[in-house]
Amino acid sequence: MQGILFCKVFFMCFMKRGLFLFASVFLLLLASCDKSSNEVGECRVHGTLPDDKYNGKCIYMIALDKSIRDSIGVDSCYVENCKFEFVTRKHMMAIIRMDFHFRMGLEDLLVVEEPGDIYVTIDSISSARGTENNDKLQQWKDITEIRNEKYHSLIMLYHAASDSGDSITANSIKHKADSIHVDYKNVTRNMAKELPDGPLKDFLGEMFPLTHKKRMPDGTIVEVSADEY
Repeated sequence: MQGILFCKVFFMCFMKRGLFLFASVFLLLLASCDKSSNEVGECRVHGTLPDDKYNGKCIYMIALDKSIRDSIGVDSCYVENCKFEFVTRKHMMAIIRMDFHFRMGLEDLLVVEEPGDIYVTIDSISSARGTENNDKLQQWKDITEIRNEKYHSLIMLYHAASDSGDSITANSIKHKADSIHVDYKNVTRNMAKELPDGPLKDFLGEMFPLTHKKRMPDGTIVEVSADEY
């Protein structure tokens, strides 16, 4: 009788232990299948467009660097219900743009392909957010748009003053425009400096490099400050 009782207890313990091991293995497998896009290195771009007239049209995500486009190809998808999605494993700067037949009124958008979810709006003024670098890139884009508006307005005033022969006003306006440009250049450089190594840091760093190579009168090439006039 005691032997039968012992066997029953042993069997119950074995079953409980087996179920526990099975549950543990199952949870581990589930966790490995449920990795976020960050963990598996996927870049997910979730895009929207302003009008259903774009449904069924093709939209592209193209490498910014023209020298590698042929080797890596171009990502494309079709718009459905004013939405589109790209999933890649690349890490680079890319341009999202609509098929050129239907591109009128839509702004191309520069994004950083990197692990995570990127939320994109393609419109007359396009935008992106979601990952750290794309948030930074959008911040720089906003700063650039403000700079361009102010700078080009001043340049138009400068040309008007120059054409009318008012050199004093023209020089004053040019000084303001130059100041706006210098401020923008410094903001861009500082953003690049603070970014971790990667495609966005390289892109912003190449906008306004700190130095450039200069040929001297004797024919030698030296590296000098890029701000040297």
